[in-house]
Amino acid sequence: MTDRAAPPATIRELDADEYRAAIPGLAALIVDAVDSGAGVNFLAGVTHEEAAGWWTDRIDLVRRGVISAFVALDGDAIVGSTLLQRSTNPNSPHRAEIGKVLVLRSARRRGIATALMDAAEARARADGRWMLMLDTVTGSAADTFYRVAGWNELGIMPNHALTPDGTPTATTFFWKDLR
Repeated sequence: MTDRAAPPATIRELDADEYRAAIPGLAALIVDAVDSGAGVNFLAGVTHEEAAGWWTDRIDLVRRGVISAFVALDGDAIVGSTLLQRSTNPNSPHRAEIGKVLVLRSARRRGIATALMDAAEARARADGRWMLMLDTVTGSAADTFYRVAGWNELGIMPNHALTPDGTPTATTFFWKDLR
């Protein structure tokens, strides 16, 4: 008998009401990511309330369809997320940005980030959004993940963001053409 890997998680796109209900779990993702040293908009010591506020500020954008929020569920627990943020500019109806690709430390190395990215890319294609972009801390595990996933480096901006401990760090910008 061979061991079979468990499915990574169930990926769901949330409507606005589901998104609002998911905010506590989404906030826990940010706190876990920052506690692990990830550069995801916040500094060390971020509170659950601060992280929840960040997600709460996007409810109207989810409701209006500017943002699609995806979660990875292990049972009923949120173990990962990503956002597809559509450009609203008249000259870029083909473009969107990927943001907040987060997976709990306890759920990593199970293919969850890949499944989240696949769902976001599928939704982008369905919406006619074929030019995607994202950014991440240069040299991070996420940087390697995006390269392996077929993303193209646009460039590196030195001192673009601060790591959780407040140290300036470079950010790598990536793009991907889904056509």
